[in-house]
Amino acid sequence: MRGMLLGALMAVGLAALGLPALAYEWTPATTVFEYREPPETDADPGAAASTIIGLPGIHVAEHKDTLLDIARLYHLGYRELKRANPGVDPWLPGEGTWVTVPSRWILPDAPREGLVLNIPEMRLYYYLPDSRVMTFPLGVGREGQNTPDGTYRVGQKRTNPTWYVPKSIQAEMEVPRKVVPPGPDNPLGKYWMRLSHTTYGIHGTNNPWAIGRRVTHGCIRLYPEDIAYLYPRVPKGTPVRVLYQHAKVGVSEGKAYFQVFRYGVADDARLMTDLMGQIAGLNLKADLREVRRLLLDLPDGVMTPLPLREDLTSDTEEVMSDTFRPERTSPPAPRSGETRQTAAAGP
Repeated sequence: MRGMLLGALMAVGLAALGLPALAYEWTPATTVFEYREPPETDADPGAAASTIIGLPGIHVAEHKDTLLDIARLYHLGYRELKRANPGVDPWLPGEGTWVTVPSRWILPDAPREGLVLNIPEMRLYYYLPDSRVMTFPLGVGREGQNTPDGTYRVGQKRTNPTWYVPKSIQAEMEVPRKVVPPGPDNPLGKYWMRLSHTTYGIHGTNNPWAIGRRVTHGCIRLYPEDIAYLYPRVPKGTPVRVLYQHAKVGVSEGKAYFQVFRYGVADDARLMTDLMGQIAGLNLKADLREVRRLLLDLPDGVMTPLPLREDLTSDTEEVMSDTFRPERTSPPAPRSGETRQTAAAGP
């Protein structure tokens, strides 16, 4: 039996839904979450802040399951699920294996409007009125072909798009093609939304198992069912923010948590700087020495309780003085314009 144990780890069998192994009818991530912004002052009488959404769970694997299937079933990216299950065979988890479903997320530190794409965690946040939000996993650019960060708007929208293949991508093809018409061979899928007037876009895919991986030439891919849901609901002109936020801090039910996404480029000094900025912005009294200690061995994506301290003495200078002096071994996350100068975007 397939199952998920949410919160209290109560099993929900997929067999009861009449879904045979590997024969799911994939549905979009339609869950709408509510959040509450932090109060402007400590004396604010409003409700406590809540910037963490979702609940973690457990999936009980059947003998034909793979992590690819489980990820898509629970609206996760492949790497997102694999990180949460070290030691689990991605192709054959094994019947009865409990697979952790990391379906709890800290909202990015960014304006809560339109579409917010945090590339290091490979996730899109779609903000609705009245402090509501939805979230979807992404496939993103491979190393050296990242989507430039910055603020955009949804530009041209197309259904059943034709892909006009950039010359740089034609050179990578075994059989070069200048044009790929709509259909099962088109990596754009059935829907395309351009980012402003760039060559980058948010689109579907003909390879759903690429979601949660770094596989594109700079465009953003979603599961076919997710882009089909979003496309008619996101009008032209909607603001889109592309972020490279490697560290996030959030609060829920009076407790604070943090997580990091190194993405192959963010060293611990950079992560610590980002964390301290967000900790200060939330007026949290964190034990920065303990944060530093935890950070040294913290796996990517793991949501960790933020250690707090009672006194208000700042230890920022001491924490950052001598501990982190790393030599950068890979370039920082791209800034706007860099990728455009090196390669044409593609799916």
